[in-house]
Amino acid sequence: MRSTQHIKTKEHKSSQSPGKNMNDSRSERSYAKSEPDFEYYVAKKYNSKSDKERELYFQKLLDAFRTLSEEAPEVFDSIAPEMLQRSIWSWRGADPLLSKKFNNWLLADYQWTPFDDILPKEHTHHPMLDVPPLDPTNLDEAHHSLIEALQGRFRGDPHRWDASRRDQFIILGMMATAGGYGVRQGKLIHSLGMGLAESGVRGANTVRAAKIALSRLAKPFGLQLFAPAVGNGSERIHMFTDEELASIIARYVFNHDASMLLPATSFPNVSS
Repeated sequence: MRSTQHIKTKEHKSSQSPGKNMNDSRSERSYAKSEPDFEYYVAKKYNSKSDKERELYFQKLLDAFRTLSEEAPEVFDSIAPEMLQRSIWSWRGADPLLSKKFNNWLLADYQWTPFDDILPKEHTHHPMLDVPPLDPTNLDEAHHSLIEALQGRFRGDPHRWDASRRDQFIILGMMATAGGYGVRQGKLIHSLGMGLAESGVRGANTVRAAKIALSRLAKPFGLQLFAPAVGNGSERIHMFTDEELASIIARYVFNHDASMLLPATSFPNVSS
């Protein structure tokens, strides 16, 4: 049986060796010292890589993340969103608009919006109020007549429109401002406020009905608004058949009181 004096002596020795306890162990001090060295090493290696080496390095990193997503999906799901968010913060700093776009992308928009679509572009889009107003008298006869028909269809207070008229305006505006690139069906349905649960047959039928109504409006003037849609499901692409016509209608839409119905991610693709 150990004596009281032996126990006290052992306690005294432990208290005199702070560098060897668990809170400041040799391994912990070594890790703390090596961590910044490792970060410096990685940064130095990145800067010393050629473009070809860097491309290969990035590809291997992407392959590693894909493997992680397949082998440990729960882990990947827990770290990937935070990694993206921290990367955006390091790159752009405090950017409330980008942060909101990113959050929306994580919640739902990822299904139809490529990640690079939410990133800031080098060129600057015209703000909504800077879109040149449309003067129908400067248009040819067919386009002039179509704009007059649209003015008749979308007259009055937008807050008092029925659902079908509202849907038609949103779809017309989103497709027109997309120019020749088109819009994914899932994004159209989501922007109509139908939610993800309605992205199946009902949502597709709503988009189809709106496009038919708008096409009938343009048909008497010899104009075809929309190109045939391509793809399936939420990835189905809807677009205008003519970029010039899309630009004309975009100018009409963005100078309309109902432009507030369009999602914030819609920007004018128009020329002055």
